[in-house]
Amino acid sequence: MKDFETIISILEDNGSMTISSICAEVNRRLSSDLENLLLPVHIQSIINRKKDLFQIQEGEISIAPDKKPFFLVATLEVEQGICYQVNVNFTKKRFTYFEWRNLPRQEGKNSFLPKNPGDFNEFKSEIFNMKIWEWQPLYATSEGIHLGDTNWTVKLVTSEKIYYSEGTDCYPAEWRRFCRAIEKLTGANFAAKTKKD
Repeated sequence: MKDFETIISILEDNGSMTISSICAEVNRRLSSDLENLLLPVHIQSIINRKKDLFQIQEGEISIAPDKKPFFLVATLEVEQGICYQVNVNFTKKRFTYFEWRNLPRQEGKNSFLPKNPGDFNEFKSEIFNMKIWEWQPLYATSEGIHLGDTNWTVKLVTSEKIYYSEGTDCYPAEWRRFCRAIEKLTGANFAAKTKKD
């Protein structure tokens, strides 16, 4: 786990803390020897680099309320008549995954295979790093009316704000990374071919 992810995890576990308290907890969690201990100046540097994610009040650091994810819903409809939806509850560390196929019935295929879910903290870290709150509300081609092959929506609910983004055959720069993060969390498919594929 990176220092940044460790700081996020510590603040989620403990709420707001001072730089020195965060530093002591990071060192407790990460250091196996005394030579690699972090100093408060290192923690301050990390917080300054990612200042849009943190709130500082009266010397206490916390995750900015408009960036702290509570719930995420992502849907993806692809041209082959397949639709995926994942609902992620960050508070309860649970998710649901649905896959619909608008295809003729295929005998002998079991789509309810057991999956090995990924790590929630790793997924949340990816969400922080992808900055979904900076995604545009709409991604579309400039071709006028376009009946696309692939439609998607992403809704991220934080403690203070709801971010919504959608698109038809156009994607944010982090789209592939987002799909891989969902696949890693759910152990199931969540992908669409982009023009770059």
